[in-house]
Amino acid sequence: MGRCPGFRAACLLVLIVIMVGREAQADRLDLIQKRGTLIVGVKSDYPPFGMLDAHGRLIGFEPDLAAELARRLGVGLQLVAVTSTNRLQKLEEGAVDMVIATLGDSPQRRQIATLVEPGYYASGATAVAPPTPRLSSWTDLRGKKVCATQGAYFNRPMAQRFLLDLQIFNGTRDARLALRDGRCVAWLYDDTSFAGLLADPEWANYETPLPSMMISPWAIALSAKEQGSRLEQMISEAVADWHRSAWLIDVEKRWGIRPSQYLVEMRALWTRRQADGGLLCARLENGNWPAECRHKWLLKSADVGGIQHFGLLLKEQTGLNMTIIYDAYDRLLFLRGLWITLQLMVACIAGSLIVGCLGALAAESGFPGVRTCVQMSAALGRMTPPLLLIYLVFFGVGHIIVSRFGWTFDGASIVIVCLSTYTGCAIVSALLEAVSVLKEQQPDFRLGWRELPQALRLSYAAVVASLVNVVKATGMASVIAVPELVSAATAIVAEQGNPEVMMNVLMITYFLLVTTVVQIFNYLERRIPELGRR
Repeated sequence: MGRCPGFRAACLLVLIVIMVGREAQADRLDLIQKRGTLIVGVKSDYPPFGMLDAHGRLIGFEPDLAAELARRLGVGLQLVAVTSTNRLQKLEEGAVDMVIATLGDSPQRRQIATLVEPGYYASGATAVAPPTPRLSSWTDLRGKKVCATQGAYFNRPMAQRFLLDLQIFNGTRDARLALRDGRCVAWLYDDTSFAGLLADPEWANYETPLPSMMISPWAIALSAKEQGSRLEQMISEAVADWHRSAWLIDVEKRWGIRPSQYLVEMRALWTRRQADGGLLCARLENGNWPAECRHKWLLKSADVGGIQHFGLLLKEQTGLNMTIIYDAYDRLLFLRGLWITLQLMVACIAGSLIVGCLGALAAESGFPGVRTCVQMSAALGRMTPPLLLIYLVFFGVGHIIVSRFGWTFDGASIVIVCLSTYTGCAIVSALLEAVSVLKEQQPDFRLGWRELPQALRLSYAAVVASLVNVVKATGMASVIAVPELVSAATAIVAEQGNPEVMMNVLMITYFLLVTTVVQIFNYLERRIPELGRR
């Protein structure tokens, strides 16, 4: 009998453990309904998405979303303030049922939490600037001082893509003050953070005139074990309904937020109907949304067909992340870069031949001093690195012309002129050397339009070598943000994080392009053996 109290205590302890274990394994939706309260983590320092009012209550765009979910569940609502650093920790600890706190959806975060599809909002990188000077495109910021905040994931890729001279500050306050004091022409930061800033009367004259870049959807987060649960399904259906009914757009208007293109596009997607009249974004038998309605990084090869299936299967089987195969945006970006590179190649070849031929003809024109001037110019042009020449014209001469006369020049045109001048100078030297040989063979020889083919034939090898070099040099256009192959590959790497794949694709593509050009010139050499005799 003396052991009874201890035995009873042990039994009670076992019973408590069993009850706690059952509660931990219980469906979260059942727990919420049993409790009668939905606990949601939201931000308190990100107006107007999450902030404190004059009475210390959490209000904003995302608290409204939490309130609507609580209404649909028929329970009360308790909001808990979270930050970017502790929001997922609170979720994992069970302190909150879900998090609605400007959480960007990413493969890395999906490894530690359940992120509900579809996303309810999105953010990206943009720039706030005073109304003068006006900005019409991101290329207007090339080479200019732009304020940035330390730690932003888009700082490096945006600086590389658009050649921004970033002035990095420790926090948003310092970056904001630097912009106000005129130390930068614009401030690069998260577009949603500017919604509250521009509502401040002090910043009424500022604007965000540029389209957002590197868009990242925001997702409602649940604990990792809620993957496929009833709660996830309920929230997923609710967000889909918000997009279809434009309820999110109404909430956005209610808080005075600048209209989001993401919400407009999502409403169009989630209300789109198929030929039979049914919604495109309707649940499949496996419980997933159709591939067209899902985030691209969540798709598997089994979810899609055609070229997307091949690209994703290649990734799954080999680990090669060939986004230019299965991602339509990356594929279009790469093909556009390839098309621009082909145009640059053709234009530079033609421009180099024109500069070279006209230079040689001018040198042999017989006018006093012209030959010496042409030879000196050709020597100077050959000794000036083409990259330096591009920088000199674009940032040096171009800046003077823009600041004094307001004239702007397309970056591709500047590259064509600079590379054609550089290569044309080499061709001038090659043609003049050929003319010297011809004069030794024919004392009365004088270079003219009729004799030009003969000189080209004799200097063919040197001329072709120069033209092949200019084909390879077109990649320099990326330094002034011309969207050719190198620029396109760099942009894909910045967003997808697959440098080893894209750099190899870039190398192979350039190898094929240069090889094709060499074969074309070899073909021409074989087909016109009599060029120099006519």
